[in-house]
Amino acid sequence: MSRDPARWITGVVVLAVLAAVVAQTLAALGVTGAFGWRVAPVMVPVPLAYRTVDLALDRRDAVQPLGGVRDPFEFWHAPPEPTAARLRPRSIAVVASAAPVLTAIVWDNDPRALVRWKGREWTLREGGLFDVFQVVSITRDQVLLVRGDESLVLRRDKPGE
Repeated sequence: MSRDPARWITGVVVLAVLAAVVAQTLAALGVTGAFGWRVAPVMVPVPLAYRTVDLALDRRDAVQPLGGVRDPFEFWHAPPEPTAARLRPRSIAVVASAAPVLTAIVWDNDPRALVRWKGREWTLREGGLFDVFQVVSITRDQVLLVRGDESLVLRRDKPGE
């Protein structure tokens, strides 16, 4: 066996690096609580600038009690029973929506139509869907749409009308 320091220094360095890696891994596992090891969590001080936000998150809203709120992580529990206070009638305003407006038809081998609907421009092709409508057909003058059992025909405005 050789006692030359150049030969055994490599082994000592390898063992030191291995010991450091094992020590850091075990320390990280201890902090996370893996394998049942219980280590006190590291307390991070909250900077003064964020202290008001931290306090606001800790404070509960006194107006709305948490009794009727369901915990989303407890999916196996039944939802709370409706109470008379939650079943009070509410008025719902139903607004009849206007029909889509046909703005242009591009007629070629693959016809397309441009429609304005809900403040947005839509490009339609036969068989496609847009919003709640299905596009049945596109001809030179009109577009046939279906919504449920209702059919809607959009006609192109004639010039001068």
